[in-house]
Amino acid sequence: MDFSIPIDQTAGAKAKIDSDTIFKASGYKSLFSHHIQTNKVYINKILNIILGIISLTFIKKGSVITTNYPPNLIDKKIVWSYLYKIKRIKKIKLIILIHDLDFIRNNDNDSNQEKKYIEQLDVADAIIVHNTKMIDLLVEKGLSKDKLIDLKIFDYLADIRSSGGSYGNKFIVAGNLDIQKSQYLSKISKIDGVYFNLYGPGYNQNDYDNDKSKYYGSFPSESIPNVIQGSYGLVWDSEDLQGGVGPYGDYQRYNNPHKTSLYLAAGFPVVVWKKAALAPFIVENNLGFVVDNLYELHSKIEKLSENEYNRMKLNVKEIGQKIYSGYFLNEALKKAETVIEENKL
Repeated sequence: MDFSIPIDQTAGAKAKIDSDTIFKASGYKSLFSHHIQTNKVYINKILNIILGIISLTFIKKGSVITTNYPPNLIDKKIVWSYLYKIKRIKKIKLIILIHDLDFIRNNDNDSNQEKKYIEQLDVADAIIVHNTKMIDLLVEKGLSKDKLIDLKIFDYLADIRSSGGSYGNKFIVAGNLDIQKSQYLSKISKIDGVYFNLYGPGYNQNDYDNDKSKYYGSFPSESIPNVIQGSYGLVWDSEDLQGGVGPYGDYQRYNNPHKTSLYLAAGFPVVVWKKAALAPFIVENNLGFVVDNLYELHSKIEKLSENEYNRMKLNVKEIGQKIYSGYFLNEALKKAETVIEENKL
């Protein structure tokens, strides 16, 4: 089940576009095969609602629906509400792919909001979840572990021509560079022996140390894997040089940042916070290294020989090929379908 998604310069829209592409490649048909677009946003939303309700009303009994979660626009939310109502009548089986858990990401202490999200998810017959840490959290919140499937890492569909990283001390930061979103970058002058290559929207040269960083521009998510240059991709959502600061920094305990997949698909070893949910995946597969804070970057790379870096790159290439070909969601879908088959009445 999908809607038209606007293409932007960040990874946010691409994750859902890629997921819909993989759903379709796995044999699922879009309920919204005829997108009607006008130059009036509110008319488009009304048309989406009407089209969605009609499609669900006439869907074949016993169908399996795959969809991205959460629905973040009013038209999607209304169609979702209708799906919940008609699911039991039509005996629909629902597979949800979680992209974000807003009640965790936004540090929302509203128990009613949390309850609403869990109730929405509980309607699904199978739920594809970022990682085992997120699975543990959702089980703690009341969901059955039997229907939770570990994605491991997001895919990033792309035509990769990049040769990947080069041994050195340059760290790539790709994403929203607005200083309010990437506050830690205003403090990089305190880090010795490393430099930062910046890519993305929101850049203001007055906010950054130009001796420590260089801005290369903003590029569409489809082309950026072949544009970025450096030694390592940095996955850091903390507000500070210390990891885990602020709601987005703490959210890394549970989520899989999509930029991790971008870097690996493009052939770059990555650096993540050592308490991030993705840290075990990175360490176990030797795809980069983990740190508690960014002051550690220089000492970490000083201890890493060029041969060790090149071995790391070979591992990155192997995983990267899986990421840009859609392997991880395909595997998770197979497991979700098995869960549904095993639980048929």
